Amino acid sequence: MRSPGRVANLLAVPRRAGLGIAAAVFVAAALVSAMLLPPAAGAVGAVVRYNGPRSVTEVALTFDDGSNPENCHRLLAILEEKGAPATFFPIAAAMPLDLEFWRLLADAGFPIGNHTMTHPNMATLSEAEQLKQIESAKVEEERITGAPLLQVFRPPYGSWNHATVAAAATAGYPVVLLWDTSDRDTSLRGTPAQMLAAAEAARNGSVILMHCGPNATPWVLGPLIDSLRARGLTLVTVPKLLGLAWQPGPVTVPTTAQILGSLSPMPEASMGGVIVGAAGYTPPSPGASLRPTPGAPQPSPSSGPSVTPSSLPSLASSTAPASASPGGASADIASTAPTASPTSAGRPSTGSMTDVIVLVVMVMLGALALAALAAMTRRRRRSR
Repeated sequence: MRSPGRVANLLAVPRRAGLGIAAAVFVAAALVSAMLLPPAAGAVGAVVRYNGPRSVTEVALTFDDGSNPENCHRLLAILEEKGAPATFFPIAAAMPLDLEFWRLLADAGFPIGNHTMTHPNMATLSEAEQLKQIESAKVEEERITGAPLLQVFRPPYGSWNHATVAAAATAGYPVVLLWDTSDRDTSLRGTPAQMLAAAEAARNGSVILMHCGPNATPWVLGPLIDSLRARGLTLVTVPKLLGLAWQPGPVTVPTTAQILGSLSPMPEASMGGVIVGAAGYTPPSPGASLRPTPGAPQPSPSSGPSVTPSSLPSLASSTAPASASPGGASADIASTAPTASPTSAGRPSTGSMTDVIVLVVMVMLGALALAALAAMTRRRRRSR
């Protein structure tokens, strides 16, 4: 018959092993969550924002990319005509397509933020690669505009992780800005009416994502501005909405003629146009331009689309389809964007489901180890 002391020593071995297993599993789970899960807003380096304060009746229009200079000119003409402020986040590699536009925009006093050099999925890059994208874009924007830049970084596709936040902070961008509302103008199947309905979901403090590229955006912008103002919402810039320190250089308000030149006020087609795909932005061959030749004949109004801004639905009558509902990427956007758009403040937008699954598995293993330890402890007590 074994002595009680010997039994206790034998039981102590598996108990120590169980404690070791449990500790190892929980340490592994902590490491996995630290490495894979995107940080909570403001947790590391820069602050991640999806919207401004909900207590103010203000919203911010934002325009990404700049891959179609013609439509960028049209959007600026609409904004100036309606006296509507907005904030731009250009792909720096696309800016040389029309240097005149970006200088005109900066001189007009519109804030210009950072949207990387070539529009990659940042979450697939190392921190050093992400930092290079941000810093290269900053240098190019400063060279082209010669104006004070807005120290706000917007990751392409809304895709970001720990390294993105750290890289942005290192590059001098204390704010990483996503959005809480979009007009879905990169949709391959949505109509301008559906895009307008999606953007009209904006509310107090909303940051509205639009693009300087698709043909649909100029058709949506005017009616959207009117709709938001009719609801009592004031359009402001991103720095105004978020309370950031930023001042433009000397402001020169351009005329419609200076902005449009020989361009028609609206694209001939209300759909299509240059957009940026999942592989990022590839600049055209040297010397290529998307601008029309000065003096070239433009489409007559009669040759344009049957949809006109006045025929778009009003706020009261428009409802967004499920695929264009605010907050997530629509089905047809998913084919061109590698990650879903954000849905609410603080929610990660890249790879979150995979990371959460891994973390859950690790926690479950830890729970099993603790359960085994508890069972061994109970057996030890019964053997006494």
